[in-house]
Amino acid sequence: MGTYVVRAGDSLQSVLQEAVRGDIVIISKEYDATNDGWPITIDKEVRIESPPHNRIVVPEGSQAGFVLDLQGPNRPPGITLQNVYLDARGAQSAFKVQRARFCSFLGCVAENASKHGFLLLNHDTAPNSNRFFYCDAHANEGNGFFLDDGAHSTSLVGCRSVGNGGRGLWSRNNYASSWIGGGLEQNGDQGAYIEGSEVFTLENAYIEGNARNTSDQLLVDEAQSITIAKSYFNGHIEPNTNGIRFRSSNNCSIQNIEYRNLNGLLINERCSNTDLHRDSHYALDDSSFLIVDTGEKTRNDGTIEPTDLSAIMGQYEGERAINDGTTGPFGLAIWDGSMWISMRTGTPI
Repeated sequence: MGTYVVRAGDSLQSVLQEAVRGDIVIISKEYDATNDGWPITIDKEVRIESPPHNRIVVPEGSQAGFVLDLQGPNRPPGITLQNVYLDARGAQSAFKVQRARFCSFLGCVAENASKHGFLLLNHDTAPNSNRFFYCDAHANEGNGFFLDDGAHSTSLVGCRSVGNGGRGLWSRNNYASSWIGGGLEQNGDQGAYIEGSEVFTLENAYIEGNARNTSDQLLVDEAQSITIAKSYFNGHIEPNTNGIRFRSSNNCSIQNIEYRNLNGLLINERCSNTDLHRDSHYALDDSSFLIVDTGEKTRNDGTIEPTDLSAIMGQYEGERAINDGTTGPFGLAIWDGSMWISMRTGTPI
């Protein structure tokens, strides 16, 4: 394995063509991006490093900044980019991952793209199992991070998406991805839009001042098994917004949320089996908790909230629910496998 240093007058693309799998390419502060035709394509498993705050400006009129494209099956370790700070200058995306998996981004910055800062594009091959650590997307006209169909098992840790014109994060139709820590702030649309994804986790996040163009800081739409936990929501400059909207989704939950400057924390709209974990949240002002609930089998720590149990079926023996008294006595009931049994009277409901 070798190490290459890209200096003044050098072509980064030429160096990458010469490098082989496992090599390290260092972009020096003297590198001039106008020496290259953009986008720069990375098609082998190399490591690209740049000194911190070494801002690389993509020449105007380029389609993209870096394109990660391994063009076929690959196994870890994939491509690694560290401390690469890219000003896309209106290119559609700063970093585009297509036909590449197991790539790692560490401390990278994407700004001023016309569409997406970081784009994981399903282009013939699902761009799954990629990882982002402490990366920033800001001042992009579209979305900070866009995870396309099939970007399964994408991990974003300690990342920030701030001041983008669209969404801070858009996760569409992928499984088992996560946003852990970091911040989603002052984006024009939602801080995060989880669309059609399953088993997505967002936790330990700072979510503030998003939704200038819409109504919700965070929107979960037609998704399943989404967990929002241990996070801070602040409407801040957009106090007439909602914290979280679950819409047409199943088996979602919120837990340990602090919130302020909102219409309220949650709208639960046409969902089933949403778990509210009511006692775990803390309001820092008079923002309400639950604005609207049109869901079925809305739960609190697993127990179905007060409803007419004569109208619904249980899922498993021992399931717990609160009967609202419309039919039968008010109070706790247990599903025995075929009917609800009141714990107050021992009679069927």
